[in-house]
Amino acid sequence: MLKNCKQCNKVFAHPTRHLCEDCYKEAQAQFERVREYLEENRGATVAEVAEETDTDVEVIYEYIKEGRLTVVPKDAELRCQICGTKIASGRVCAVCRAELSDDPRIPPSQQGDKDTRMRYLDAIRRKRR
Repeated sequence: MLKNCKQCNKVFAHPTRHLCEDCYKEAQAQFERVREYLEENRGATVAEVAEETDTDVEVIYEYIKEGRLTVVPKDAELRCQICGTKIASGRVCAVCRAELSDDPRIPPSQQGDKDTRMRYLDAIRRKRR
């Protein structure tokens, strides 16, 4: 399947990636710079990491949300997208994740259905307000 790279708009073919080979390699190199800097400087802040590795703060937060970093900057603050509880990594806290996965109201055949899950997320948010 042919796609346009999200970074450079070059046409490329890959079944799952959204970046061409060159941009993908650069993104991986950038991630490695961030990871290595954090491992060597465990008490670093997000701003320090961004400055020293020449990486945007938003990109660093995306790495944290994806759970790719084992060492997280000391001032990184993420919130659960459902309830707003402070979390260390990911997008949803453990309590909300458990509610999403164990809800008997959603049949297993529909648990992968994005539209159904989004309506359920909205229901959880309304219930907690």
